[in-house]
Amino acid sequence: MHGLWDSIGRDLSGHGLFGGSFQFRLVLQPLAAIILGIRVGIRSAKRGEPPFLQAFGREKGHRGAMVATAAREALLPLLVALVIDSILQHMINGRIRPLAALFVGGLLVFLPFVIVRSVSSRIWSHGHPGGGRPLEQSR
Repeated sequence: MHGLWDSIGRDLSGHGLFGGSFQFRLVLQPLAAIILGIRVGIRSAKRGEPPFLQAFGREKGHRGAMVATAAREALLPLLVALVIDSILQHMINGRIRPLAALFVGGLLVFLPFVIVRSVSSRIWSHGHPGGGRPLEQSR
């Protein structure tokens, strides 16, 4: 376990994150998360679903199903994060540590994905007729 934290520390500091040619990681991974978050957020708003965090706080009886749906939607960003971070780890450290890749990739991808998904859903809902209700119901 000690090696895992050393690897994460190395990935988040010095040459791994802020130095050299690997600075693009700060742009590439969050950019992928933002693009995917916008897509999923708008799709949710078009289906008439409230933003995830808002619905999760209000609907106590359906939280299990909501988490399962959110996990399915977050699978692609997490896989993108894992792949990108594994490639960068191999380039930086000469080896891949999957748990470190999941942690660092999740930090740089999953967190922005969740935030952008909620924000884009809210913006889409307020800017279109029916306030996010499906078109059949808003007529």
